[in-house]
Amino acid sequence: MKIDSALQHITHIQAKGVKTKSSRGKTAASIDGSISDNVELTGTSSRIRELETQLADLPAEDAGKVESIRQAIIDGTFKVDEEAVAEGMVQETIEQLSHRHNR
Repeated sequence: MKIDSALQHITHIQAKGVKTKSSRGKTAASIDGSISDNVELTGTSSRIRELETQLADLPAEDAGKVESIRQAIIDGTFKVDEEAVAEGMVQETIEQLSHRHNR
């Protein structure tokens, strides 16, 4: 089998489930030898892109809070709430174990 004849045969095959524009009963693929796809974005997709852009512009941290903690450390007045740290560690461990169990 020659490669040229095989390629001509392939261009006439339409992908299952792909709709192409037709002209007088012939598919676009058989008219010009190529298949084209159309993509339509929904309103939700556009909104997600807008929100992603807005989130990218937000700072990752609260600069005021970071500065106040930095100053408290410098002044020697920063106090660690051991109970809050321990509770956070326990909760994180529970979440990790739960996540592993659900896999």
